[in-house]
Amino acid sequence: MKAVIMAGGKGTRLRPLTCSVPKPMVPVVNMPMMEHVVNLLRRSGYLDLACTLCYMPEVIQEHFGDGSVHGCTMRYSVEETPLGTAGSVRALGSFLDSTFLVISGDALTDIDLAAAARFHTDKGAVATIVLTRVVTPLEYGVVIVDDDGRITRFLEKPSWGEVFSDTVNTGIYILEPEVMQFVDTSREFDFGKNLFPYLLANKYPMFGYVADGYWCDVGNLEQYHATHQDILRGEAQVTIGGELVDEGIWVGRGAEIERGASIRPPVVIGDDVHIERGASVGDYSVIGPSSVIAEGASVRRSVVWGGGFIGRDAEVYGAILGSRVSVKQGAVVREGAVIGSSCSIGERAQVRPSVKIWPDKAVEGGAQVNTSLVWGAPWSRRLFGRLGVAGLANIEVTPDFAARLGAAYGSILADKADGAVAVGSDVHPSSKMVKTALAAGLSSSGRSVADIGEGSAAVARFAVAAMGAAGGVHARISPSDRNATLIEFLDGRGLNIDKASERRIENAFLTEDFHRAAPERVGTVVPVDGMAGRYLGAILASADTSAIRKRGFAIAAAYDGAYVGALIGPMMEALGCEIHLAAEENPPALVADAADLVVRTQADLGFVMDRNAEKLALVDEQGTAIPADDLLPLICYAALKSRRGDTVAVPVTASDSVELLAMGLRGRVVRTQTNPRSVMEKAIEARVHAGGAGVPQFQPVLDGLFALVILIEHLAREGITLSSAVESIPRSYMTKQVVDCPWQAKGKVMRRLIEETDREEMQLIDGIKVYGDQGWTLILPDSEEPVFHVYSQAQSQEIAEEIAGIYAARISEAIADGRE
Repeated sequence: MKAVIMAGGKGTRLRPLTCSVPKPMVPVVNMPMMEHVVNLLRRSGYLDLACTLCYMPEVIQEHFGDGSVHGCTMRYSVEETPLGTAGSVRALGSFLDSTFLVISGDALTDIDLAAAARFHTDKGAVATIVLTRVVTPLEYGVVIVDDDGRITRFLEKPSWGEVFSDTVNTGIYILEPEVMQFVDTSREFDFGKNLFPYLLANKYPMFGYVADGYWCDVGNLEQYHATHQDILRGEAQVTIGGELVDEGIWVGRGAEIERGASIRPPVVIGDDVHIERGASVGDYSVIGPSSVIAEGASVRRSVVWGGGFIGRDAEVYGAILGSRVSVKQGAVVREGAVIGSSCSIGERAQVRPSVKIWPDKAVEGGAQVNTSLVWGAPWSRRLFGRLGVAGLANIEVTPDFAARLGAAYGSILADKADGAVAVGSDVHPSSKMVKTALAAGLSSSGRSVADIGEGSAAVARFAVAAMGAAGGVHARISPSDRNATLIEFLDGRGLNIDKASERRIENAFLTEDFHRAAPERVGTVVPVDGMAGRYLGAILASADTSAIRKRGFAIAAAYDGAYVGALIGPMMEALGCEIHLAAEENPPALVADAADLVVRTQADLGFVMDRNAEKLALVDEQGTAIPADDLLPLICYAALKSRRGDTVAVPVTASDSVELLAMGLRGRVVRTQTNPRSVMEKAIEARVHAGGAGVPQFQPVLDGLFALVILIEHLAREGITLSSAVESIPRSYMTKQVVDCPWQAKGKVMRRLIEETDREEMQLIDGIKVYGDQGWTLILPDSEEPVFHVYSQAQSQEIAEEIAGIYAARISEAIADGRE
């Protein structure tokens, strides 16, 4: 049995979903609409299929091929000029040599086509229109039949005054081949407007089969959303991929649902979806393949296409998201909103109800989108943040993206001195993938690449200086989002690159102004082994290892062995420290476990290290966690006491305890901006040589492993416990608040705060630091998120919190005034 699928429609009313995909390929419960049609035809015995195409035909042809994968044969006819619905079918020529069925490729139905075919044969019809009853027939062709089923009247999209029936044309026809001779090939010729009125006027036997079952034209976005709910309610009998693991819950192959996630039926979860603990998904939602629903996120009554990302604590309610849409941390997408493919909704942004966003748009963090976005540049923000370039792993930071970024970096180095670029990563699979792509991009620009393997960012900084490299790149999981990749770029000294270099890379990337090396001059990638060992050796050479070994510390430790075990284990062994390992997963949450282990093993101290061996947390011998505000002063005091220099460089956010301690040791404190480059740059300017060989890359502010060595060396030399060392630190009372602020309001807020403050009481190193009788307050705009950070130090915790609250309120007032 033969059938013709009409699949040439653009789906204009489904935009922005159909901006990059033809309407028949729009997914319904994670399967293209036309594939549902093909499945229905196959079940009804129609195995010889032809397809008429017009808009983006290659997408359909590539998906279905010759039809063999779908259990049928498929041929295609591509409409070059408008032929009309009947004209496009007539163009199939010799294929139409027996009774055939015509069906739309962009409507969803479970009608019994075999029963309709039997009706056609029994009636001896030349044309049978399959009919269904609808509530509102205005958008359809209304058909009136007599008691025998013979069509007596036909109206194409009537007005209410012409609505004589609620029985409408479904666009499914069973035809005898001879009727196609009446199709005028010299003009556009439609079934409803031309052919059927002709057959009716000339009294050909034309019948209407009123079918039971589900049928929906899916003509607009509201119908598209409603169709999914109909399917999940069981009103439409179509194929739903995946395994029915519980009533109303379908889960695809390779999907991972972490313990603690809430799945509320009915819901369809596609192949390879990852739903993190604390996420909530369901209530008539469909999640497309390879999507990620992060911790604390909520998705309800929504359709998310493949490759989507819903960030931590984000909310998506009653919305439709196209392919590869990322909704970042804390963002909210409301009812009726439709977001086109490859869009990015920034942190804490809000997309209001019924807003439509066309593909490839980036909504700024904190923005409130009240009207639809059709035009505009795809990227409205800079690539670089505080630490480097960050984005969702394999969604925003893809191999293609990383290769282009590597080529951009290599291009700005092209006119500089010879030297390889050191490239490293942590052990995460996506980080290693990005490292490989970065190396490929660098090679394409003609730069040689030294692959230093896997390690921390501190290892990469050391490698650049130790090798005399032209620069470096390090890829790792972002410290603020485990679903994101962070790429840090280093200059020839191992420092994070300056703002001017960031802008040059960004310009080269955005304009694709890359240096393309001749084939014979493409750079080589050479693996460099043992760099992590050389880094550890340099740290050990700068420490009094004999004093540490003599003390014989017992230490309770919590860290992820896969990431930093190759650094911490050998280091502790070389220092003669006995290690009791608390756990190896999610170290930021294990301070309590480390404290418990200290008490149980009677260890001298405990520590927790992050995956980049950068952030350090300490527990004393009594199992008491050291306050974070005391940690940096303690490390700085240990560094000054060991005579590694008479100056320390610390960010403006550090407490005044650092100055008080330095004063007692006749040392000096240099305050810097909060970014890593500023800390290291000021250290170099002040001739702070923390390393034994005068290498400034060893900075305790940025290197948790080096900070740990400094600390235990101090305890060993002084013969004291960690708790007594902490008691010698002047007590500081600090607090921090975060205030949401739209990007466009940040400049106005800063100006207003400066105008309202006595300049003699201000320090403008990084943000606005205001001094008063009770202490100081720092108002620091975030470079990556639409927020202000408010730090306050005072004579008591209560006063610190009160002052911080006052400035947080002033920021909110300035924002509100700007909106009036």
